[in-house]
Amino acid sequence: MFKENKWLRTDQFVCPELSVFEVGYEDVHPRAPYQYEQLDYYLLHFILQGEGLFFINNEIHQLSRGQGFLIPPFTDNNYYPLIGNPWSYRWIGVRGTGAEAVFKAAGLGTTNFVYRHQDVHQMDRLFGEAYDYFSGDHLYGALGKFYEIVSALVEDYQQETRLGVLPTQQYVLQAVEILKNEYADNTLRIDDVAARVKVERTYLYRIFMSNLGVSPKSYLMQLRINQAIELLRNTNDAIGDIAIKVGFTSYPQFAKAFMKARSMSPSAFRKAISSGDLNPRKID
Repeated sequence: MFKENKWLRTDQFVCPELSVFEVGYEDVHPRAPYQYEQLDYYLLHFILQGEGLFFINNEIHQLSRGQGFLIPPFTDNNYYPLIGNPWSYRWIGVRGTGAEAVFKAAGLGTTNFVYRHQDVHQMDRLFGEAYDYFSGDHLYGALGKFYEIVSALVEDYQQETRLGVLPTQQYVLQAVEILKNEYADNTLRIDDVAARVKVERTYLYRIFMSNLGVSPKSYLMQLRINQAIELLRNTNDAIGDIAIKVGFTSYPQFAKAFMKARSMSPSAFRKAISSGDLNPRKID
């Protein structure tokens, strides 16, 4: 995309509270992972195209066009491109006593280190203009563009919080939507769901547990069992057919999962419903 990589720094401070320290852009070629050293300043990236992995605080994020990440000072981090679709990104580094508060206003830097911004062209322009000011030694101009970048991220964050949806919850909602729409597909795997949401499976597990109190695998099983209950209650379909319809590969697999969830076999459940021994209104 850029056809060349550029990276600039300065030791000049515009003011102690906040100053742009570093700017750059890069087309990253596939490479072996290696550990970056901790920084003593804040470094904000924005991805213009391609994909890569970002590691921070034992979290792994798969990121792509329109997403970005923040590396706070003195934090272990690692990031590298995906083979076959390596990313291109811009970055800007800032330091000063006010930097933490600035990023906090955008919902970044405490427990959340990734973000998404829909207008890729806007971010490309703002990061590019910050670079141009910086390269011309117009540090106030570069700082002004940084504030415009942060202003856009603050607006995004405020919109998310007004809607009651935080960044981690967005991942959960996206995964839930996939599971609800595709639970009947017996080839559906949680690894695939995580890849489509663009997070690592262990991270998806943690945010599912935090937000829903269950793992993604358990949530998928609940969807399948609940749908099976509806079919057992409201149709005359053969139990083996129901098993396949709700995403199990065989009747034995279905029967084992149903017994674990309901403490009775699917056939016993259907018999109890039809005989009135089990009140359908009390089935949870």
